[in-house]
Amino acid sequence: MSFVTLAAFSAAAGVVILLAFKAATNRRALQATRRKLRAHLLAIRLFADNPGLIVRSQGRLLLETARYFVLLLPAFLLVGVPLFLAWDHLDAIWGRAPFAPGDTVMVTAQLRDAGADTRLAVPGWLVIASPAVHSAAGHEVSWRLRVLRAGSGEVVATAGMQRATMRMEARPGLHYLRGRVSAGAGAIERLEAPYPTADIGVLGIVAGWPVWFAVFSTATALALRHRLRVTL
Repeated sequence: MSFVTLAAFSAAAGVVILLAFKAATNRRALQATRRKLRAHLLAIRLFADNPGLIVRSQGRLLLETARYFVLLLPAFLLVGVPLFLAWDHLDAIWGRAPFAPGDTVMVTAQLRDAGADTRLAVPGWLVIASPAVHSAAGHEVSWRLRVLRAGSGEVVATAGMQRATMRMEARPGLHYLRGRVSAGAGAIERLEAPYPTADIGVLGIVAGWPVWFAVFSTATALALRHRLRVTL
């Protein structure tokens, strides 16, 4: 299921990337620059016995390559900035796996007040396996939990009148697995519980979600670029 949803999302992203390149680039300037690049490459091959011409062609080749990347820069920014902002969310969906029965989990509360008396309450499918460990220097308190069985629910950290909650998952399925939540104002700044990393495999090939995203989005963009009249 994760592979199917990732493939569909990546293909859709490939189309969006193509449209972004179409909207943010000058097609005629790109085509002219590509022609110049091919001409300089051809000159280097045809006039191999003319060192002066080769040097000039190489210099112009570098200039035209730089110009080509400058022409593509607006499109890269238009695509790259949203992708950068969404990266943590995408990684939570496809790059993390829920906990499994028998796993141990470290839940850490980052504190604004190192001396705050902090307690943790957990649902029945989790058990606190060790006493809280305080780090005054790091303003942290950590608990080691053990997953008893599949389940879903919230752990609640309490410090004085403040309650900070974080949802945890230990069941199969596609989940949004946020490993860190901000707790707002109060003694607790945030709660953290890192989920296991998840690789996605198909036909014996196992890789992280960014690899599959790059493969499917690129393949979609290359397959549709002529139909959508996009110059890359």
